[in-house]
Amino acid sequence: MNLDSKQFKTLSNDLRRIAPLIPLRWGHIQNNRYDDELKKYCNIFAVFSKDELENSIASFDLDHKNYYRRRWYILRCSDCDEYLFYKNEGVEHNPDRFDKRWDIRIGKIIEFDVKGTVIPRPFISSYEDVILDPSTIIKFYYDKQSRGIRYDMQNRLFIVHHSLIDSNRELYLRCAWETKDRVFKKFVENADSINFFSYGGCTASVIFIVETTLNNLESKISGLDTNLVTI
Repeated sequence: MNLDSKQFKTLSNDLRRIAPLIPLRWGHIQNNRYDDELKKYCNIFAVFSKDELENSIASFDLDHKNYYRRRWYILRCSDCDEYLFYKNEGVEHNPDRFDKRWDIRIGKIIEFDVKGTVIPRPFISSYEDVILDPSTIIKFYYDKQSRGIRYDMQNRLFIVHHSLIDSNRELYLRCAWETKDRVFKKFVENADSINFFSYGGCTASVIFIVETTLNNLESKISGLDTNLVTI
């Protein structure tokens, strides 16, 4: 979904408002079967509001509904993340939403598929080590990605959300738009100075958005920042 500034403002505010209504767990791993079942009711990639989604999924059972609610929410958060990159000068948004190779192109430097995510459960206890060196979770993200139509290998920019207060605050961190706006601008302006990671023939980068104390956020652009910083 290609957003303009007005659409971003409406959508980002709505996502923040409805965060408490969105399931924190998928219930199922992302799967082709559930996605295919929804296609005859709506195109989830084009559904702008939660009300529109709820009308489309009304006939499904609760298990399906919760899956679709989270899937829709993560998709729309990704749209907002991408907007906060391509609003910057010199950043292009891929006009072909079916092209899995890249979401944003930063000047002539690099193309990235943008992925909003969290620190994987096996690494939570060692989160400090992960933030210091995210190479282990980069490998995990690529190796453990869903198979089927979602499986692909391309350059990826991982936006990793982590709360030291409560892991259930993930969705609030995904909506930290003001913080993300500043951090993503910094990333774009310094893209030619960032030491990117390599894995499986792909180039990867990681931005951490970390809640260190309640409602206080810090960030780290791996390969540029040495520690978490307040933006």
